[in-house]
This record gives sequence, structure tokens and C-alpha cells, in this order.
Amino acid sequence: QRSAVSSLLGMMCDAVVDLDDGLAMKEHVQQIAGLLMHGSGKSLQGSRLTDFFCQDDDKRRFEQISASSSEGGGLSPSMLNVSFRDSLGNSIKAVTYHVPYRSITGRVNHLIGLREDTAASAGGIGDLSSDDPPPERGFETDSSEGASFDAA
Repeated sequence: QRSAVSSLLGMMCDAVVDLDDGLAMKEHVQQIAGLLMHGSGKSLQGSRLTDFFCQDDDKRRFEQISASSSEGGGLSPSMLNVSFRDSLGNSIKAVTYHVPYRSITGRVNHLIGLREDTAASAGGIGDLSSDDPPPERGFETDSSEGASFDAA
């Protein structure tokens, strides 16, 4: 089951990381190093994911969700919006998808999918001013051609 969840997160997210029961990265993940603009020479293995959060409130909420995900014996997945700080000091908005699981030792570990929220990270940079509505995404109906999906 864990590999199926990891594969699904891999299709949805920019990076997937496996955290131990102390929320430390169990191995180096190049996609996270790239997202945080860390050089290829520095391993992030053993680093706590929350050490890269910008705000203490994000860290507290993530730790709370991680702790409460296994209360009552059940393992509950969750999703949380957070801000990371890259090595240059830039803030990166991201969505975290959290799936707890029990390791073979019985401890609760955590599969985390990270997806950069590019619209939020851009902060209005580009052709759209902050007063403009976001681009529409979803199904559009054209009477001559039926329903079509607009992924723009």
C-alpha cells in the first residue's frame, strides 16, 4: 500500500519525501533540494522538514496534524498549505499532502507530497495584476463541440 500511495503522490506532486516518527527525512530527495535551491553537494537526509518552514505557525500546525493523524489507532491523511524558505531566503508557498503509515517497527512514519503553489508564490508577478481574477480552470461547454476540459 505504501508504494501505491507514494506513486500516486509522485504523480500529483513536485516531490515526495518519507519522514520518520520525528519528522526527519529518511533519505535525501533531490526534488526537495531543488525546490529549496540547495546545491547537489548537501544531503538533506536527517533534516526535519519543518526546519525549512517560514512561519512558526505553519510548523506548529504541521506538527499538530502529524501527531493527531495517528490518534485513536487510525491513520488519517491530511493536506496543509505552508510556506518554505529556500536557501536564498525566498518564500515558497506549497501544499503538503500528508499520509501517515506504520513502519514495520510499529512507529508512525509520514509520506509527504509537496506541490509548489506557483500562483501564490508568484505574488502577482507577471501579466496578471492582483485585481484580476485568476484564470479559469475546468470544464467549458461549447455548443458546437460539446464539453471540453481547459487545463490552461
